[in-house]
Amino acid sequence: MLDSAPNLNHFWSALIVEELVRCAAGVFCLSPGSRSTPAATAVAQNAAARSVVHFDERGAGFHALGWASATGRPAVLVCTSGTAAANYWPAVVEAAQSQIPLILLTADRPSELLACGANQAVDQAKLFGDYVRWRFGLPCPDVRIPPEVLLTTVDHAVYRACRAPAGPVHLNCMFREPLAPVDDGADLAAYGASLGPWRESRRPYTCWEEGGTGLAPVVADHGQDAHATSAVLETVQRARRGLILVGLLRQQEEVDAVRGLARALDWSVFPDVASGLRLGGIEGNVVAHYDQLLLSDSFRGLCAPDVVLHLGGPMTSKRVIEHLAAKRPEYVRVAGHPERVDPLHRVTRRIEMDVAVFARWLAASAPGAADAAWCDALRRANRAAAAAIAAWERDRDELDEIAVARLVPELLPEGAAIFCGNSMPIRDLDMYAPGDGAAVRVFANRGASGIDGNIATAAGVARALQGPMAAVIGDLAALHDLNSLALLRGMDTPFILVIVNNDGGGIFSFLPVAEYPDHFERFFAAPHGLCFRDAAGLFGLGYCNPRTKADFEVAFRSALEAGGAVIIEVNTKRDENLVVHRALQAEIAAVTDGACMTNA
Repeated sequence: MLDSAPNLNHFWSALIVEELVRCAAGVFCLSPGSRSTPAATAVAQNAAARSVVHFDERGAGFHALGWASATGRPAVLVCTSGTAAANYWPAVVEAAQSQIPLILLTADRPSELLACGANQAVDQAKLFGDYVRWRFGLPCPDVRIPPEVLLTTVDHAVYRACRAPAGPVHLNCMFREPLAPVDDGADLAAYGASLGPWRESRRPYTCWEEGGTGLAPVVADHGQDAHATSAVLETVQRARRGLILVGLLRQQEEVDAVRGLARALDWSVFPDVASGLRLGGIEGNVVAHYDQLLLSDSFRGLCAPDVVLHLGGPMTSKRVIEHLAAKRPEYVRVAGHPERVDPLHRVTRRIEMDVAVFARWLAASAPGAADAAWCDALRRANRAAAAAIAAWERDRDELDEIAVARLVPELLPEGAAIFCGNSMPIRDLDMYAPGDGAAVRVFANRGASGIDGNIATAAGVARALQGPMAAVIGDLAALHDLNSLALLRGMDTPFILVIVNNDGGGIFSFLPVAEYPDHFERFFAAPHGLCFRDAAGLFGLGYCNPRTKADFEVAFRSALEAGGAVIIEVNTKRDENLVVHRALQAEIAAVTDGACMTNA
């Protein structure tokens, strides 16, 4: 690789790619271009570099993001100069706000071709603004710059991408001609002679070690740590009506530790759909349907905790956060980063600490003294709501959006994964999915919560996990990311893309703007009149369009058995969907009121 580099451009690129591989960058997502030729060639020639080529930089960006979110390791993006890099913008924003490590290698024109009207030349130096954790501009390759500069730059970039808060890092790489792998006669052996120990070691040139931060692991002896430790323990130990909110957790270690903490405290748990505690293997203290329970006046009165312990990412449910903000409990927020995630400004104690470490520490240090009667009342209400939702579905034959949210988790096998598309799909799954099916991993783009890149992200997750996967997205999200269907071609593991097609933006029907019908359809609902059969054919994917719940089950099971990628399109009607949701919610509220009255 290095020995065969024909010129300095390719030697530098080979060094960068090799160091990224040594730093555990797991996949390179490339889009074709001329200025990035040296970097693309270096990836192609490195036997240890896994690569994906996708013609659309926006889709490539989200594909890399999905892969990184599933593995926790940085993915690398490689593109040419000009607007190619600008197409990474949505994925960069999502990675920054979801704290997912990405490395962007953008090729650039040399300085003499900038700000002079040269073709495909834009100002790329600060293209991503403050959404990157670190940025660095590498000049055109020059033998006067020691090769170690490249290695330490890559090592620093990977560290900054992975340390909390994780996120995207931008390396802008200038290249002059020749871009092709032509011999320029440079003495590269002499130039790289100092790299002998690095080449033999197979390790990164600079190994970063991060020290611990936050509370003392068990009990601090003195100083501020001791004060923080005692304050947290005091808060938890005096709580009688303690409540655990669990947002998105990315690692199984976190899920297991939080589950252990919930057992130790015996507090009720409100788990987000992406928490790892909501789908499959639900335990007795989990209140899965908290969002819908809060439709009940009686439950809102009952749900008055004195301490809230919020672990992990933000909650999908706006209703629960607004309810707790009105109740004003002591609110402890734990996350392994310093970012302020407190949109209603109700957090009273903020702890920056790895969630798994914190949960294990607290489980061992602070036995709870919970109000057992209060906790039991919350759980009985949840069981009543769960039974009402299940009975509602049993009595209906229609294949609607609520039915999809219940069927997909029930049909997935143990250990599979599900990607929840933004807008209505993730909300329906959060509100109505049953909790007693198989344990599955859940993924979602909830940093900026956009509908862009949902197919590409799900494809990246599937590529990383190499197991059965389903993605449930809306029709506008599918149209927004149609190019990314190309990423599903050739998959050898089951990938089921469920597209809920209600001919427009279904979520707007639930918003106040729907009460003003004069311009609602054109400017908000935006009906398109399209179906996805021909799109599946264009990209060589399987397709079916079931009309009943029974047909959906048959199609889903067949897709799991067949392997590869299949689109299941479910047609629904926006106006009927609103009516069904309101009718079910009225039933849930009535049943919950009755359960709470019984508890009283």
